[in-house]
Amino acid sequence: MRETKKTQVPSPMPEKFYRLIDGFRLYFSENCRWVPLSKALFAACELEVFDKLRSASSPQSADDITTALSSDLDATTRLMDTLVAMELLEKFKQGDQWLYSNSEMATKFLTKDSPDSYLDMIALINKTLYPIFGNLESAVLEGTTQWKKTFGMSAEDWFPNVCNTEEAKLRFMGAMHCNSLYASYAAVKAIDLSAYRSCCDLGGAVGTLAYALCQFYPEMKITVCDLEPAVSLAHHFRPSVEACPNQANVSFAVGDFFKPETIPKAELYVLSHVLHDWSEDKVDLILSNVYKCLPSGGGLLICERILNEDKRGPTLIFSLLMLVSTGGKERSAPEFKHLLEKHGFIDVQAKRVYFTQDAIFCRKM
Repeated sequence: MRETKKTQVPSPMPEKFYRLIDGFRLYFSENCRWVPLSKALFAACELEVFDKLRSASSPQSADDITTALSSDLDATTRLMDTLVAMELLEKFKQGDQWLYSNSEMATKFLTKDSPDSYLDMIALINKTLYPIFGNLESAVLEGTTQWKKTFGMSAEDWFPNVCNTEEAKLRFMGAMHCNSLYASYAAVKAIDLSAYRSCCDLGGAVGTLAYALCQFYPEMKITVCDLEPAVSLAHHFRPSVEACPNQANVSFAVGDFFKPETIPKAELYVLSHVLHDWSEDKVDLILSNVYKCLPSGGGLLICERILNEDKRGPTLIFSLLMLVSTGGKERSAPEFKHLLEKHGFIDVQAKRVYFTQDAIFCRKM
């Protein structure tokens, strides 16, 4: 594996920041108490509190922010003090007045003009995953996703109804992009893929992982294969030549991993956050199609969370999220090994990579 001198890896997201975002699913202990925090963060983002502080020429009082928001002073003060406790705002006293400013973490991840902004993903979580997870009880009783009960429409109808403008589609793709940006670099660096000269990222959306691959493997040609709505928007997320000097090695093709005749040929395939979205029969179909398309000795890289073998730990909650939202599930390393060997793959290896994503690699004999 060869890493070029010009490689520019995006900033990793602090785990503390991620826990705040996912607090409605992943609570953390503070002074021996379990505290959900994310809704306060979601509300602040929806109200653009961090952007209003960013655009101000100096720290602002609660009165200033209340005026900017046309909100209630007492309620706004409570929210801002909560954000201080969450280390998203800083607060100091000037005379008899308390003033607020963004913390470094908020400026980096919670403002619109930051290249590391996570606002699109936060909006998706707040408007979609937060309410659908509220029907977990029904999902457990029924063993089904909860789109109909939550939004009055199926998952298949949700995207065309909600993402019905180019701006809405860009926000959705932006959420997918920022959620996997640093994790993609961590995953492709964890496994030595230098033996492969061609790669196809199936369901690769706007190419986030593909651009990471071409940085670490400058001789690899990578095709991102996805449905037309994703491919048509990919140019909006192309990195600069300075950030990704080998970006010409990345191309896009319209295709569907359920239709093997549309899958481009490659020595290496990637499935990043794909398998956990689908039921067992659909997972079997995807893996069967990949196996058929691979040449002998070809590789498959899967980027997903790996559950603990004993099914303990906070990561397991994401399997419940898959239950309510996609009908899929997360898997442990032994479960991945069994699944992949069932389809003929060999040399299965699983590596812990990052707290949002791990890596599983295998080969075709």
